[in-house]
Amino acid sequence: MSSMDTWIATGHLRNNRLSVDDYTIEVVEGPHQGQKLSLQEEVSRIGRAEWCDLSLPLDRRTSSLHCECWLEPQGVRIKDLNSRNGVFLQGCQVFDAYWPDGTVVQVGNSSLKLKNLHSTQEIHIITQDDSGTIVGQSPAMRKLFGMIRKIAQRNIPTLLQGETGTGKTTVARAIHDQGPRAGRPFVVVNCGALPHNLIEASLFGYEKGAFTGATKRHHGYFEQANGGTLFLDEIAELPLSLQPKLLDVLERKCIRRLGSEGEVRVDFRLVSATHKDLTEEIAAQRFRQDLFFRCATVTLEIPPLRERKKDIPLLLDRWLRSLLPSQSLQFTRPALDTLCGYSWPGNIRQLYNVLESAVTFLDGNTIDVKDLYLPGQEEEPAPTPSLFSMFPDVQPAKKEPSVDSLPASLPISPSYPTPPARMEPGDFALKSFLGEVEKALIVQALEYSNDNVQEAALRLGITGAWLYNRIKKYGLRD
Repeated sequence: MSSMDTWIATGHLRNNRLSVDDYTIEVVEGPHQGQKLSLQEEVSRIGRAEWCDLSLPLDRRTSSLHCECWLEPQGVRIKDLNSRNGVFLQGCQVFDAYWPDGTVVQVGNSSLKLKNLHSTQEIHIITQDDSGTIVGQSPAMRKLFGMIRKIAQRNIPTLLQGETGTGKTTVARAIHDQGPRAGRPFVVVNCGALPHNLIEASLFGYEKGAFTGATKRHHGYFEQANGGTLFLDEIAELPLSLQPKLLDVLERKCIRRLGSEGEVRVDFRLVSATHKDLTEEIAAQRFRQDLFFRCATVTLEIPPLRERKKDIPLLLDRWLRSLLPSQSLQFTRPALDTLCGYSWPGNIRQLYNVLESAVTFLDGNTIDVKDLYLPGQEEEPAPTPSLFSMFPDVQPAKKEPSVDSLPASLPISPSYPTPPARMEPGDFALKSFLGEVEKALIVQALEYSNDNVQEAALRLGITGAWLYNRIKKYGLRD
């Protein structure tokens, strides 16, 4: 195998710089007329919230987070962020468009004019957050890094929304570590895992003798997080009867332990998370709307892994250096193609588990398809994008055979299984017969390809990853 047919998981993570023009945005009409913003980062945000890059708090028709501007070599790209009153470019409502130099965008009651200063600058394209906890180079993750940096310095209740396994706890930890409360308690509470009859005692604490079994005073999670950050994971699982009490704590910053007559002041930053759509939970009357507004001053969307597959090499690099810091491991091209083509229903948690399992049972220093356990992979024969097409700077030394250079189809082999002329019930099960035909086709494709799996896969019109799984299924190779 050529050295370029493998990818070594060391040193792949790198920071990039992008050369772009200098731009400024000026408010030419509205409550904040004369205010300017110099675009010096890849993403800048406009809205009523005080933490936005261009903050318009006096414009009541502007949403808290109204829109964002991406600084690109082609120019400035403006995106509406589901704002209440929209974004209008030269009178036309836009959702994602390039903003021409010298033109005006209407945001709420404010008119914003873009100006090209006709000079250039280099902006830093980050591939990890400031704490070094999270890595990623996809646009969604780069945007997330910028949001974390902005809100970490402010005591803003933050809601993280994303599927199970996307890393919401890691993001919450990054917010804590980048803020002024770093080094103080970071308390994680999984609301869905607390025993129903002990939730209130776990959160608020209790005094000795408050109930049977309370042999001493216990400080609840609110007190444990005092001075630091309280992370309420799966907050949608909190019982409806307890939600008003949580709302009261967030508003008054006081708690009362079970069995106590006095109150205790608490000071913590709240970060909460859920994999559910809280607007649907509110409509179904399973979650209080006033608590939602109190918890979600800022909402961060954590993208699923299937939407950020370009981040897979960075994740592998980070984890391998953690699992085996003294060993240099390689991935074969089919293994990487398989990882980048999989749908990842369990997101990055599943990716880590697959990697840990592969490393645990690995003989040698090369991870191949056979070392990866991906449930349901055999049911996914559709072609998937190659890692090498996703990263043009990493290319194999030898060009793979193309479909045009191969026969249009395999010649018919007389050794193919054929069903009996007259079949009785139970004589020849359909699945068994199709399996025999499939096996025979694979054997012949491998023979014609001199056991080159990638070429055989092209002949058969399937992916190399799927062919590897079939070879393993039928025991065609050691």
